[in-house]
Amino acid sequence: MHNRRTKQKLTLALDESGATAIFFALTLSFLCGFVALAFDIGHIFTVRAELQRTADAGALAGVAGLVPYTHTGTYQTPNWEGGKTKATTIINIDANKADKQGFTITEDTFDYGYWLLIPPTGYVQTPLPDARPTTSAYLPVPAIKVTLSRNVTLYFAPIVGVSTPTTVSATATAILPEAYSIAPGKTFAMAVEQSIVYNPDHTINLSPQDFGWGDHGQWFNLDGSNDVPTIRRNDQMNALQDIYIAPGAKATLYDTSIIGQTIIVPVVSGVETGTWQTILGFAAFQVTGVGSKSIDGHFLTQYISPDAVPGAGEGTYLGVSGTPKLVGP
Repeated sequence: MHNRRTKQKLTLALDESGATAIFFALTLSFLCGFVALAFDIGHIFTVRAELQRTADAGALAGVAGLVPYTHTGTYQTPNWEGGKTKATTIINIDANKADKQGFTITEDTFDYGYWLLIPPTGYVQTPLPDARPTTSAYLPVPAIKVTLSRNVTLYFAPIVGVSTPTTVSATATAILPEAYSIAPGKTFAMAVEQSIVYNPDHTINLSPQDFGWGDHGQWFNLDGSNDVPTIRRNDQMNALQDIYIAPGAKATLYDTSIIGQTIIVPVVSGVETGTWQTILGFAAFQVTGVGSKSIDGHFLTQYISPDAVPGAGEGTYLGVSGTPKLVGP
């Protein structure tokens, strides 16, 4: 009897049939917690992507709104308020939402100033300096930064001790390269007087011939000769560069294929033949007609050219800028 009772107690002590249920319950709770946490993490990443997409669009639209510049002071001032207005318009369109909600623009939404393409050692790009750096060696270009945030409610993360709501943010910075340099092969070999660039509403006759009022354009070269072999310069042209105004050119330089195109021309203070002139900046001229001795068309107040090259930033803005681009957070 004693041995039988001892054996029964030993059998009950070694019985592990209930451990499986306990282990399953613990494992299920653990897995449910991870699934719930994964759901909330996925939600956070979705909202962040929505914020980033809208911030990118707002920044790109904003820098496009910085032109035309204000013609005051040593350097012309980008239209900062115009940039913020354009960025706000894009951010607030119905298609741009985060977590199914629109955006509220605050003072913290925008930062604007100059992005340094060549920052000094140890320099941090944030916040953007609102005044152009005194040295052009840093290649400063106008920029707008957009920061958007959203408080996201977490539904399952609190189970594992994560607080809710949590703030999700996204930042985008875009620049507008100023056209103080034009890539090789993209500058038309005729210089124009600055006095006619600010009159975009009238058709202009660019001609190296003595046509009186139409005598505003003249062929140029870089070596001081009378030779202008091509209508496009094969080298990069830069603001503040000196060019030689050549006396006349063959009419065959004109090419009817440029009708309808927008050509980039260097702007100088005068086009007296046989003189050296300094390039002040670059203008965009839309060609509407080509004759044997002249080109007809009009200047554009705003033209975005993919051929603009970031330069020292010491020229004059005359309607041509580079393509807006994202540069960082």
